[in-house]
Amino acid sequence: MRTTGGDRRISHPALIGTLTRTVGRDPAGAPSIGRVNATPDPSRDPRDPRGLLGRVAGSVTGRMVDAVDDLVLDHVDVDALLERVDVNALLDRVDTTRLLDRVDVDRLLEQVDVDRLLDRVDVDRLAARIDVERLLAGVDLEAIVRRSGIPDIVAESTGRVAGSALDLARRQLVGLDVLVDSVVDRVVDLVLVRLLRRGGLERRNGPPALDIEGPVISDGVRMDVSGHYAGALSRAAALALDAVTIVTSYTIGYAGLDQLSKALLQRQLSGEYSSPVAATLLVVWGFLYVFGSLAVAGRTLGKAVVGLQVLARSGRPVTVPQALLRTLLLPLSAVLFGAGFLLAVVQRDNRSLHDLLAGTCVVYDWGERSALLPGPLSDFLTRTGARPGVEGGDART
Repeated sequence: MRTTGGDRRISHPALIGTLTRTVGRDPAGAPSIGRVNATPDPSRDPRDPRGLLGRVAGSVTGRMVDAVDDLVLDHVDVDALLERVDVNALLDRVDTTRLLDRVDVDRLLEQVDVDRLLDRVDVDRLAARIDVERLLAGVDLEAIVRRSGIPDIVAESTGRVAGSALDLARRQLVGLDVLVDSVVDRVVDLVLVRLLRRGGLERRNGPPALDIEGPVISDGVRMDVSGHYAGALSRAAALALDAVTIVTSYTIGYAGLDQLSKALLQRQLSGEYSSPVAATLLVVWGFLYVFGSLAVAGRTLGKAVVGLQVLARSGRPVTVPQALLRTLLLPLSAVLFGAGFLLAVVQRDNRSLHDLLAGTCVVYDWGERSALLPGPLSDFLTRTGARPGVEGGDART
């Protein structure tokens, strides 16, 4: 049965010989198949040759199967058998969906020892094999930043910081307005009451349509003066910002037009900015800037920064004719060293000459935020019982 050279293949004659010896004959020389000890079936006639042959065939088959199992398993070359297995073809025949359906994931996870699994992981080797540059190259950082909302947060935070700084400056101006009005009121009262024997100056809160009764405590500390007539210092600051805006924008625009004229027409607009043409263009640009801003938004850029709004005398939004008339009369207030602007200091609703003639007024308006006085000033006014812009009667100015 054994072969040389480690060859464990079975030849057909050897297999037949082995099977023959296994079935074989007994010591008496009689065939072993004749000695089958099967239990006879009572329903079958013992003399029936078909019953006898069936029992003999069953006994022979059983003994042959036992012999073949032992013989085949002893002579199977497992390595050679596995080499002949086509793993790819075997995997192609596997129904993955049905296989996964039969997998109990919960029971599988229960059998996993996470602690032992993590103990066997070499973190250093794992981290060393990670190509960080290649990993980051495939990451869309811009998309991640956009989806995280960081730009919106930064923009909102920046807007809040800028708004807080702007409101701080506005509060200082409003506080100075209140102090200036208080000083002027005392001086005017002294002149009118004691010297001229007339009624004192009593300022008004705001336009009738806004129905303002007086400053109120907005955040528990500061007084809210939204809608009140704007003081002289706030108006002067807005006027200065508008003047800077007009001159700066005009200078940039004039220089741009000059360069464009040189490039296209091969000629220069003017050699100096003080020429009559340049001065005329400056006046026209200033008029368009002020009129256009008032007609569209009711405020110029300077007034928007300071937190002021131009309204009709009644408190309604300013109309286009009123905006036009106010713009045309604005230079009139500058005549005689700005005497028309000084009316805003002594007039009880802080209106300048061009406001009186055009039927307009200027009030505090910080948009969505409240126009607040500084905290210390609000506390002082509360303790002394004083109120800026107390509603007056028919006091004359």
